[in-house]
Amino acid sequence: MTRTYRFVKPIGIANCTLADGSTVRLPVFPGIVKHLPANELVPLLEDEYTARKYTRLALERAAWAILREFPRDWLIQCLEKMPMRQGRRQALMFLLGVMPSPFAAAELS
Repeated sequence: MTRTYRFVKPIGIANCTLADGSTVRLPVFPGIVKHLPANELVPLLEDEYTARKYTRLALERAAWAILREFPRDWLIQCLEKMPMRQGRRQALMFLLGVMPSPFAAAELS
């Protein structure tokens, strides 16, 4: 018997206009914000404050397969400004390519 795995896919895209005039395209995943139906999430994510909150919740809770769908620069910008457990922060920074691998020094020797 073979098993089929279904990976999480965004149900839509929300365009958020930031205070500096730039636009960020955010993938919409149900379940990141609790107690909110997915169809109500798209209009709310057009607001910058809500978009940052949504991204911060995703950074805290979501798996890498979900975070890969977000714009990399946006994730780095939100990650720099939020308090988080040190281990999770280091793992995310490594996956985003912000810091070198801890194994790089061992590989060179």
